[in-house]
Amino acid sequence: MNMWTILKINKTKDTGAMKSAYSKLKSTASSQEAKILSTAYDYALKYAGIRQTAESYKEELLLEMAFERYWMKHSPDAAAVQDGISENPAVVKGPLYDDFFNQLQRVYDNFFNRRVIMNWKSIINQNIYWGNSKANLENGVQEFLITHRNMPSDVWEMFDEEYGWSSKVGTLTETNKPFARCLLIELCQKWMLDYSFINRDTLSDYEGYIEYRRLTREAALENDMDAVRENFDHAIDIFTSDPILYVITADFYDSQQPFIKYGEFGPEFLHALNKLIKIHYDDAKYLMMRAAYNKSCEYFEDARDDLEAAMKLCPENLRIPYEIADSYRIQEMDGKAKGYLKQIKKVYEKTQMALERKVSTEKDPDRISEMIDSNDRVIGQVFEILK
Repeated sequence: MNMWTILKINKTKDTGAMKSAYSKLKSTASSQEAKILSTAYDYALKYAGIRQTAESYKEELLLEMAFERYWMKHSPDAAAVQDGISENPAVVKGPLYDDFFNQLQRVYDNFFNRRVIMNWKSIINQNIYWGNSKANLENGVQEFLITHRNMPSDVWEMFDEEYGWSSKVGTLTETNKPFARCLLIELCQKWMLDYSFINRDTLSDYEGYIEYRRLTREAALENDMDAVRENFDHAIDIFTSDPILYVITADFYDSQQPFIKYGEFGPEFLHALNKLIKIHYDDAKYLMMRAAYNKSCEYFEDARDDLEAAMKLCPENLRIPYEIADSYRIQEMDGKAKGYLKQIKKVYEKTQMALERKVSTEKDPDRISEMIDSNDRVIGQVFEILK
């Protein structure tokens, strides 16, 4: 059962269609149905927010599978549904089979060897049994991977190249859901985890830390807010200097509806933003997120301080001065607001021309294109206010 079936609509990224379906159904839903319906709507909105790329299908599949697990747990109709695990074909085991997995286990048991991909490649390049019986080892490799999760995704990518799992992930979601889930998580490009910063001097309980960090990322990919909070808190109890942990948390909460990210989960969101602003002091992104947080709490001076700092870092983003103007308008300080709005009108054409030239030279042209579109929307809003 997926969120589209619950909402009684076809798979879509049209949030208007989602809202219409949800509003229509919730008026007649029982209390138990209403909870499942609300969750389906939340997952659908999260699905709509996934940026379309060649790899985005992995995020989309993970969300759909995560909702299915939620439905299996909470719906009385789920008992009759199969668990999506097919019986594996017979595997021929013996001393050579066992020796192969003993070699894998030895590399895994030493964390500092585990994170070096060449140690894994040397096994499959030198092990004669692998060369002759790779197909016979496949089920065992899948089991090894899903029971030894705290390793770099390079290892998953290596075995994926050997077995071609990515090309048949749709089939795997039907025949072996637990493995398909782990595969999608490990090969998903969003919030890829780095292991190189860990050393014996800076982090003693590295196994505990990378476990909670991994679980934080998995929960974020699967839209599980409670699990994000729980595992993030455990992770920062062990180690507080890994930027990617805060990126995952901040980006995840920023994608939620305002009453969530500025309400119950606000403290975690703000904590992550404060840390990232210190780490990424030359990036306007997290300053803008914190400004939105402060604005929602009516801390307008703090919001404007962050926006002014962001504007110095990214003057071509006209959304920033517009947000400053909007904060003044909320406080009925229209005179100050007009100064920023008039400045946007003055620099708009020159700014857009400069951005157009950047599109062909930037490493991330999509980001520049999005900024151009955003500036176009801003100037429309400015003209509407000033007319």
